Amino acid sequence: MKNKKEMEASGVGTSCVGVHELIDWQIVQYRQAVDAHRTDLSKAEGRCVAWQEAEKDFSASDRTKLGEKGRVEYCGLICPHREKCLVALQFFRSKNMDSLYRVG
Repeated sequence: MKNKKEMEASGVGTSCVGVHELIDWQIVQYRQAVDAHRTDLSKAEGRCVAWQEAEKDFSASDRTKLGEKGRVEYCGLICPHREKCLVALQFFRSKNMDSLYRVG
């Protein structure tokens, strides 16, 4: 059996340290994204679209992009455990991090 240092170096047994805070944060981000989508749909259709209808229309690709962006943003910039977490370090070094700093 590998010792703890060997397991951490190989990535075995590493997991998100602040997973509960991450989940709470992701729920807020998801609700905000669906609400923004609802507003856009309402304007486009000239009527008030219900939140549930907007959530159904919120595509799987939108959820995937939101999840990836959110993980990079939370783990790389927000999580209080990011200094000690190997998962956060992985996301912080992600190529997706560049998109968070682009203006335009």
